[in-house]
Amino acid sequence: MKFLTNSLIAVLLMSMTGRVTAEVSYYKPSSKTGTSLCVIVKDDVLVHTSQILPLNIKGGRITSESGSDQCVLVLKNLNYLLEKVDSSLNQLVKLNIYVTHEDLIQEVQRLIKELKLPAQPACTFIVTKLSDPKVLVAMDAVAVTGSNQKLSKAVIFNDDVSGFRAALLPAGRTAYISGQAVKADTLAESTKKTMEELFQTIKYLGGSPENIIQIKAFLTPMSEATAASQVIDGFFPYDSKHPISLVEWYSSLPIEIEMIVALPGEAPASRPTETVTYKTPTGMKASPVYSRVAIAEVSDRIYVSGITSKEPGNNSTRIHSVFNQLKEIVGEAHSDMQHLVKATYYVSENEISGDFGKIRKEYYNPNRPPAASKATVKSVGIPNRILLLDMIVVPAK
Repeated sequence: MKFLTNSLIAVLLMSMTGRVTAEVSYYKPSSKTGTSLCVIVKDDVLVHTSQILPLNIKGGRITSESGSDQCVLVLKNLNYLLEKVDSSLNQLVKLNIYVTHEDLIQEVQRLIKELKLPAQPACTFIVTKLSDPKVLVAMDAVAVTGSNQKLSKAVIFNDDVSGFRAALLPAGRTAYISGQAVKADTLAESTKKTMEELFQTIKYLGGSPENIIQIKAFLTPMSEATAASQVIDGFFPYDSKHPISLVEWYSSLPIEIEMIVALPGEAPASRPTETVTYKTPTGMKASPVYSRVAIAEVSDRIYVSGITSKEPGNNSTRIHSVFNQLKEIVGEAHSDMQHLVKATYYVSENEISGDFGKIRKEYYNPNRPPAASKATVKSVGIPNRILLLDMIVVPAK
């Protein structure tokens, strides 16, 4: 298997093209992991992908049971998709990496390191079951493009060969919608009702479903993921299916769905004074610890790698460690805790939730908390850790 993995890496290295043309800064890149603590990007167009699987593209099958081989195949498939939209692995800014077992994380880090990417992305590892029981590793990505085109709306790309998807995010305002959930008797019915509610949120924002950039669903059980995906796809035209990523969670709710939605419009004459605004749609209740919707008013983004506590300890110690690290990182990136846009919290023990809700209030302005989703998952990827924070931020000015 090692020979196959090395051969795949060699092929992947030869196929990678393109360099970062946008203004991108990589904060504290690590030679050990091949990733950065955070990535600051200023770009007119960003590409978001669907969850990429280790498929043999032409045959549409999983051909290896090796985690290493699957990781390289995912990266190869990701590069294939990115090149279709004028990007590549060399232009990554954020990778979300989904693995079925935490012992795969070090192997994935090693392989990413071996690629020696000139762009060392921010990375978050999520331990979850995946939609195909044969799959051990999957990824979705955000990358800059080599394009200088000015888009008036989102561009959705569906690859006919692989079935993978990408969406090009126009410059300007972007809405990050917190996870929404409508309970029903079945996963399919809950998915349908939740999508209908999300469409109402988009309407409230003055947006359009055609400008949805990415859909992430937290669902249970993963064995019914195909049914949920089919319901989501049914809301869109046949040739314009939007990027979807799936995570299995442990919840009494069948599904929660969050979205990224472009809100294109006339470019302002000058940079907005307020770089992020927060909204509560009609009929929804505001919360001091998360916003129903956060709108990035500028194109700049700061993608933070997944943060866990520096050391094990009681719940309070773990939570303060995570937020203190976040506070330091966003400060170094020329932002602050008043300009957080989108948080995803992964917890492996629900008992932390009570303390987490209380301690968040010490770090967040109750009028300016980020949009957020919280998912209880199998593991956060590091032994003796039970909380993982994934965050998107915008500059303070």
